[in-house]
Order: sequence, then structure tokens, then C-alpha cells
Amino acid sequence: MAKLRIINPQATTIIEAVKAAPRVDGLKGKRVGLYWNMKSGGDVALERTATLLAERYPNTEFRNIVGSVGAMLRHATAEDADKVARECDVVIGTTSD
Repeated sequence: MAKLRIINPQATTIIEAVKAAPRVDGLKGKRVGLYWNMKSGGDVALERTATLLAERYPNTEFRNIVGSVGAMLRHATAEDADKVARECDVVIGTTSD
């Protein structure tokens, strides 16, 4: 008699808990990083966000950030993330998905 062995091809799920970043008390006078991964429309959303935040929080500085890896889509490396952490107080990112 033939036997049929059934195998589940789904990988085991690994869940990692990540502690949330500390919250800032406000954005006035802060350095805000605007991270765009080059997906269509993300730049427009970040530009509008910066405009609205600048009106509400005077003396806020905005820095545009694009990852250093990739072509059509750009990804941030660990080194990119470290640099952004040194240069920005907060970061806003878009994926446009």
C-alpha cells in the first residue's frame, strides 16, 4: 500500500518585539528627517507634511533623506540609519504602498 506524506511548506514565523523610540515633547526647533524610499508619491506626501509642520512648529529644520542602496527603490543601510539618528531628532517616512 502506498503512503502519502504531507509537508507544510510554510516557514516558522519569528516574532521580534522592538521597543518604540522615545517620544519628543514637540517639534518646535527640532531637526526632522523626511525619509523617502523613492516610491511614487512619497515625495509629494513628505513635501506637504513638511509645509504643514513648518507652519505649526516655527524654527523646525527639515532634512530630506534617501537610502544609499538600490536603484528604483532606495533602502537605508545600518550606517544610513546611524547617520540619521545623529543628525535628526525625529524621522517621518513614506512607502506609498
